[in-house]
Amino acid sequence: MTITIRTMQLTDEEAIKDICYVTSVWGRDGKEELRDTIALRWATHYMRHETDHCFAAVDDALDGRVVGYLLCAPDTLRYDGEYKEKTLPLLKEEIKKVSMNEKGNVDPIKRAKLEAEFMVHPTSVMLPRVKKLVKAYPAHIHIDIYPSHHRRGIGRMLFAAHEEHLRSIGCPGYHLFVGSSNETAVKFYASMGMEDAVHQVGSIMFIKKV
Repeated sequence: MTITIRTMQLTDEEAIKDICYVTSVWGRDGKEELRDTIALRWATHYMRHETDHCFAAVDDALDGRVVGYLLCAPDTLRYDGEYKEKTLPLLKEEIKKVSMNEKGNVDPIKRAKLEAEFMVHPTSVMLPRVKKLVKAYPAHIHIDIYPSHHRRGIGRMLFAAHEEHLRSIGCPGYHLFVGSSNETAVKFYASMGMEDAVHQVGSIMFIKKV
């Protein structure tokens, strides 16, 4: 297996969308109708508006198929404002579409449930300490790899490319949030030298200087 890490391209969008879906809890449950909803919440904005800061892992043995990604926004507060302006309206429309019943009417219960799942913004629920850390570690990331390519060092390769890029643009550090029950991810981030900084509402904030 030969893996190449490269800067993301706009043509990667469908591949990134598939990885985002497959690795999500909804993908594992086979909720295909939520594929676009999941992408809009967690991947689309990065692909379209933060492309230069994102990386794709491609498997050369599979004709350059994208098998993993690391999405990054170097300025979280700017990202949040732009997400609300450019992508949140698209997400709202997508939720409305998938909430339609067989008669073509919006099911208000289904819509409310999906909005509760997909439309919470991290910066709107930050603890004061978290807000301070976001300013000190302004970049944030979202990383996913196909299960078929786990435990092959791809995550470390993506992190290395990402950290080198942040240094090149003068970004002092980055953070991420992960569910505290996701023991595999928690151990991985710790092994990458990230600091367990804050616990809040079932999640852990990891931070790292570059």
